Parts: sequence; C-alpha cells; structure tokens
Amino acid sequence: MLELRLVHTDELSQAAALADSIFRDAEQTSMATAFPAIFAPGCSHSYGAFDGERLVSFMGLVPFVLQVGPAKLNVFSMGAVCTHPDYRGQGIAGRLLDLCKQHAEDAGASLLFISGDRSLYTRVHCYPFGRAERFALDADSAARLADAAADSRQRRPYTPADVFAVQQAASARSVAYEQSLTGLQLLLGAEAYASCVKLTHQTLVAAPEQGGADAFAVIAAPGRYPGKAPALALDWAGAPEAVAALLADAVTRYGLPRLDAAVGWHEHGLLELVKQAGISPEATGNGGTVYLVSAEQLVKQAAPYWEARQASVPSIAPQPDGTYRVELAEGNTLELAPGELISLLFDPASPHSKDALGLLPIPLPNTYGLHFV
Repeated sequence: MLELRLVHTDELSQAAALADSIFRDAEQTSMATAFPAIFAPGCSHSYGAFDGERLVSFMGLVPFVLQVGPAKLNVFSMGAVCTHPDYRGQGIAGRLLDLCKQHAEDAGASLLFISGDRSLYTRVHCYPFGRAERFALDADSAARLADAAADSRQRRPYTPADVFAVQQAASARSVAYEQSLTGLQLLLGAEAYASCVKLTHQTLVAAPEQGGADAFAVIAAPGRYPGKAPALALDWAGAPEAVAALLADAVTRYGLPRLDAAVGWHEHGLLELVKQAGISPEATGNGGTVYLVSAEQLVKQAAPYWEARQASVPSIAPQPDGTYRVELAEGNTLELAPGELISLLFDPASPHSKDALGLLPIPLPNTYGLHFV
C-alpha cells in the first residue's frame, strides 16, 4: 500500500531524480539545480507517494509572500508534479493535491498557484487568473520602443558588483515576490523557467550618469542550449523608460529575432510606452492556474491594498452550494461561482466588475517569471 506524506529533506534527492526522469533530457541541467526552492535542503513543504522507501509520485510545494502595495499575501506555488509511469492512472496525483491544499490551508495561505492547467487541476476548482498584455519585439519594434523610452541611462550586462543595486531596484516594486538578496542571486543562477524551454539567463542593468544601477531586466535567451524557443523577458524592475530601453537593447545586443514579454495590467507606465511605440499587445492571463485556499484569509491579507485605494473591503463567504456570497459597500451583494470570483478578484476586465463597484482587482506578479516553480 502506498504511503502519502510530506517528503523529508533527505528524500529530496530522490524527488529530483524522479522529476529529471520525467522532465529533463541530456541537454538540460537537473531539476535540483534549476529549482532550489523545491529541492534544496531545508524545511520541505512538498508531498509524495511512497511504495516502501521508493518515491513514486511527487508534488513540489513552495511558500512565498507576495507584496501587493501595502498588503502581503501568503501563498504557495506548486510545480515539478510527476508520477512514475508504472504508477499512473491510480488517482495518486489527485490525492496528493488534496494534501497540498490542506497543507496550504493549515499554514494560513490564501492562494495556491499551480504551474499547469490540465484537468487534474481544473476539475477541482483551479482556474486561469489575472491579466497581462503580451507582445513580441523584433528589430523594428525594438527600435521604436527605444525611441519612445528616450532613456539616457547606460545599458550593460549585469556584473556581481551590481548585486546591491539590483536588489534595491527589485525591492522597490509595489507588486512582487518578497525575496532576500541571496535569494535573488540564487534565482538568477538557477534558471528555473529558462532551463525548461532550453534558454539561458542574460541579465542587463541600466546605470544613470552618476553610476551604479537603478533598473534591470532578466532575459531568457539562447545560450548554451540550441535555442528552440523564442527569447522571453522574465523579470524586471526600475523606471518604465529604463525597463523599456533594456528590453529593446536585449533584442539588438543578443541578435534576437523575437523577444516575448507579458506586462502585468498594473504596469501602466511600461504599457503606455509600448503603445507609444505602435505595438499592439494582446490580452492574456497570468501563468498556470490558481486555487482559492481561503476566502477569509485572502480578504484579511488583501485588505490593506483595498484600503489604501479607498475601496471597500468585501466580505466573501463560501456557500453550501459551492458558490460565494460577496458583500460590498452600500448593500451590494453578488452570488458568484468559484471561477467567477477568481475573475472578479484578479482581472480588471472581468465581466463581473460592473456589478462590484469599488472592488479593485488585485494585481499579481508574473508567476511564470524568475520565481517559476
């Protein structure tokens, strides 16, 4: 009989080997290298199924704190989900998912982000979420974006001496994953998402005339792997004009035929520059799916964000029929299905927004960026 439980630290190497056998080939680094938040020694939050002492199914679970203006959201991210071929079709992953959901609830998390959208997740109330504006830069559009930015900063590759400046720029963002200086350095070298699509990190910084650096952009570009996927802009921080100029510079500097970027709806300054450059982005969602662990915890944790914008803090209560009752200011009440609630909470273009006057959507960082799990 299989035993389903938390994976111990000394079992993480076995988990990485299982994940490598499913997701990696000879060209790629080990999952243990690319995903230190899951596989490095420490306090493991991940779950597995064991046949005796052999790990046969695994779900990586990582806690994060998201900074959203003055609010802090306690969340988990799930990835590296895999089952040995001999054990598939037995419902193991579904049972592990239940354990991960309960773990997130017990820890006081409000949300669980999942790096996937297959039926394993969508059939148990994990939904697409958020909104971003996606566009692709080529040589011509990159030149137009650089002209629109009109930024005088010097742009150059990141060096170890930029460590404190880059951390300061990252920490100044109003919507971002909380991270330490050492954590940021680890992620720059780990290449989590980049390694999955056989790309390599190239980090650029922008330096004002007085020296130092006050903006950066992390690009996943062809490198040691034979490039098969378009280059991606994974993460950035700094003034909108500096970031726009860095993205444009990356196209020229690395000879990229195409650079894809997805800008969060809340990044108004950067999006305005993109539009000034004559680039028409397409609306898309954030990466993967999200599960609402606790409506009560989400309201509690997000309240400072709404209050800072003088918006009413809603009351969100689950109902016996599986819907949610959302009570707003002035007696305005909505009855929403779970997916409709996710749409209302995170998508500024939600069809339900017109019925929820004063309830601002919650901006979220890119879950398929530097902190991809």
